[in-house]
This record gives sequence, C-alpha cells and structure tokens, in this order.
Amino acid sequence: MMNGFLRRKPYHVLTIALLTIVSALFSGCKYKGNIQTETSYGTLLGNRDDQVTRFLGIPFAAPPVGELRWADPQPPAHWEGVRDATWFGHACNQTVPLLPVRSPGREDCLTLNVWAPNTPGPHPVMFWIHGGAGMIGSANEIQYDGAKLAAAQNVVVVSANYRLWGWGLLALPELGSRPRIKGNQAIKDLIMALQWVQGDIHHFGGDPDNVTVFGESAGAYNTCALLATPKTLEPRLFHKAILQSGVCDTLAIRTRAESEAEGLRMIEKMGCMEADEPLDCARSKTAARIRGTTPTNIIKALNMSFSEWPFGLTIDGDLFPKHPLQLLAELERPDTPILLGTNKDEGSLFTALMVHPRAEYYEEVLARRYPDASERLLELYPVENYVSTGAAQAQIRSDIIMNCPSLQMARIYSRQNPVWLYHFTYDVKSVFQPLARTLLGRNSAPMGTFHATDLGFVFDTPLLTSVNRETDLMVKHFFQQAWGNFARTGNPNDGLLPPWENFDPTRDNYLSLNEDPSNLEGFRAGYCDYWLDPSTP
Repeated sequence: MMNGFLRRKPYHVLTIALLTIVSALFSGCKYKGNIQTETSYGTLLGNRDDQVTRFLGIPFAAPPVGELRWADPQPPAHWEGVRDATWFGHACNQTVPLLPVRSPGREDCLTLNVWAPNTPGPHPVMFWIHGGAGMIGSANEIQYDGAKLAAAQNVVVVSANYRLWGWGLLALPELGSRPRIKGNQAIKDLIMALQWVQGDIHHFGGDPDNVTVFGESAGAYNTCALLATPKTLEPRLFHKAILQSGVCDTLAIRTRAESEAEGLRMIEKMGCMEADEPLDCARSKTAARIRGTTPTNIIKALNMSFSEWPFGLTIDGDLFPKHPLQLLAELERPDTPILLGTNKDEGSLFTALMVHPRAEYYEEVLARRYPDASERLLELYPVENYVSTGAAQAQIRSDIIMNCPSLQMARIYSRQNPVWLYHFTYDVKSVFQPLARTLLGRNSAPMGTFHATDLGFVFDTPLLTSVNRETDLMVKHFFQQAWGNFARTGNPNDGLLPPWENFDPTRDNYLSLNEDPSNLEGFRAGYCDYWLDPSTP
C-alpha cells in the first residue's frame, strides 16, 4: 500500500535528519562511583550516581555466532574475575546502512542493561523492548536511557538487545543433514532475557514476581508476541504488558511455508543452495554478505506495505502454534492486564516520503494505492476534511497500521483481562515539524504527534520532542506516573492522576492523553468499523 518514491534530494535530507536522531547512540554521561554485584554467571562492575545504579552490556545469552547463527539462544558462559558493565554491549547487526552515525552492529550482541534506583527493594521491574521495524535499533540508544524513569518511579528498568531481520526472523526447512530452523529467533532472544530477569534481577533490587514488559512500535509487536506465545506462561516470565504504537499484526505474520520460502531465497542469494550442506555454507558467510541478501534501504521498505516485508513472525507450530491474534483469543493468561495505545499522527512518519499530489489528484492516488477500496476511502477520508492530501493519506495509514489493530487487540484481550486504551493527542513540539513541511512541500502531512513522540515523555529523554514547556512537564508526569502505577499494581490509576477508565468493548472507550486527559467513547468510530470488517478488501 505504500508505493510512493523519492523524487527530490530534500527527501534524503529529511530521512537522514529523522533517522539519525531517532537512531542516535547513547553518547555517555558522568558517574560518581563504581559498585559490584554478583550474578549467576559472575561478578559485575557497574556505576552509581546519586539516584541510580547502572549495569550495562550484561550477557544474557551466548554469542549467536558460528554454529549458533540462526540457532535458538543458549545460556551465556560464566566468567572469572570482575566483568566491566559500565558501558553498553554491541548493537545487533543492523539492516540499514543509510545512516552515517550508525554502526552496522555485530552478531555478538545479546546483552541487556539494568538501571536500578538507589533505594531498598524489591522494586517492580519494567522490561523494555526497543523498536525499529525489526530492521534497526538497539537497547543502547539514548532515547531508551532508563535512568530517569527508574529514579522517578522507583522501578528497575531493563532493556535487552535481540537479533534483527535476516538474523532474527529467518526460517528454513531441513537442508542437507541439518534440521529445520523454525525462525522467531528475536522472540526467543527476548524470552531468554526474561529468563535471566527471573533468575538474576533480585541481585539488582528487582522483584521477579512483578515484571512488566513494555515496548514501542516493533517493540510493542514483540511484546504482543510474548503475550500470545504459551512459552512465557510456564514458568511465568512476566505479569503485565504495555504496548505503545504496535500490536501483533502491526508488522508481518508469516506462515511456515512463506517464511521458509523467503529463507531459501536468502540462502540462494548467498550462493549456498548447491553446497552439500547449504546451512553450513550460509553460516560461513560474513555478516556483510548476509546483509547484502536482504532489502537494506529503509526508504524502500517504508514504501512497501508491512505485509510485503520479507521477514516477520512465523506461525512455526511451536512458539506460535496458530496466528498470534488467535492465540490471544484462546490462550488463558490469567491476571495479566495490559495498557496500550497510539499517537494521534502515527501515519505522518510512514507517509512522509510518499509523493503527495495536489488535491485534484487525490482520487487518482487512492485508486492506485487502494484499487479495491478507493471509493469507500473517498467517503471515509474526503480530502476537503484535511489540510493536505498528505494529511489524508497519513490518517489512512494511522488507522490501517496502528489505530484499528490496537482497537482490535483491546477488544480481544479484554475478554479475559483488564485493558486500558489511550490515544496520545497532545500537541507536541518538535524540530521535525517545520523541517518536514519545508522539505516535503505544502501537500505533505504535518508531522503532528508522530510515531515515537511518546518516547521522550515516558523516558524523559527529549530527543524527538520538547519536554520543557509547562504542559510538556504535565504530560511527562502523567506518562511516567501512570506507567509506574501500572508496573506496581496492574492499574494506571492511583487516586491522584486524572481517572482512566477500563476499556469496555461495548463502548470502545479510551483516554485522550494530553495536558488535560479525558475519557472518551467510540475510538475511531466508523473508520475502524470499516478496517476491522472481515469483508474489507
């Protein structure tokens, strides 16, 4: 559905500006002293300041290299002496070479980070899963620094790396004498990191019996996958979940046959299909060679429908015996409340690089991009209701990939557990808003409260947006306090914040989250009725 393409150099400028800042690596900070702690695998050396203790780059699995490339994660080795945990480990291999500031990553990347408040525990644990479309990103990035959230809410924040794209989602049938590779390595990495939390977080003042998994974008997609798989239930690895701008079908879900076919294409591109042992041949290739076999241009990827992406979760018969949404509807997961929601202008980022014609060509654009639905879309999203054709297209994308799937998730999950739904409607301020309009032209969508603008308020890391105005501080306080309340008790309410009503599928109610939060009904009424109708093409 995303068929636009780059026409002019300013698109490249905006893309690099956006993605460089979104992807900026943590640049370091000053600490006041060192501290050691024991773990099941050895002694760690961390850093402490007045409020928080940090242990960074902790291995939770063996390096997935050599024979372990594409294999299920294995436990890490024990170490002798004291291991330096004052700096991050490597990011996992990145798919996109577009960014001059981004390291391509390494395969030896399965590490996690811990920020713990300097107060007696046990504290609730908030386990963060980063986004990046499954292609890019790491737990090490500055916008995910857990220090301020840990200090403000008296919680232990954990963030973990996981394998990406062709390293983290590859499935293969039996080849030569080698057994089938089921795929879903990324989810298995996260499960192993959660197992590490169960065994070792008490060394850092965390409570293994009170763990909240939370993530944004692809991180929310992975959070949803962890909710759906039975593998996180026995033993129970977490107790609550927060999904920010993503659910199980935000990105691709593949059948076993589809995933294996894509895996075979990748092996063929590496020149390994004629080898006696194709898998051994592929495991001998460099990371750069593997990167060259998959789509590596994020601009090209964003111009595709997510359902067209080559990699995604696989219905493998093991981790996911059925489609994750079906598992969510059928699986008994008692006492596991969720909180989920979206940003008002999610689609503005995903449509920014499309061609945005004048209003008189809007009908033609819809007919080309949505040939089986264009007439109905003209009725639902008439261009005269929007400031530009780009804004209309952005709203369509917001509803398709974020808003309506999140509503569907709330409806399904509320059958067995409490759910709180939100829509982030605050008027954020960002340097990208005027920059995008200048570079992309007047027919483009205003960036508005775009995808990922919530991160600065949750973590108090104002990278994408201002968090300095009085109203910014009010919104930040609500985000952090509600998220912290939920991590502590399974309920975002505390009697002090504006009340937030439980989701009721007969009302489709939600919290309009801004400087003056209010409970409303009929989340995207009419629009989601259309997109969630099984007969919709």
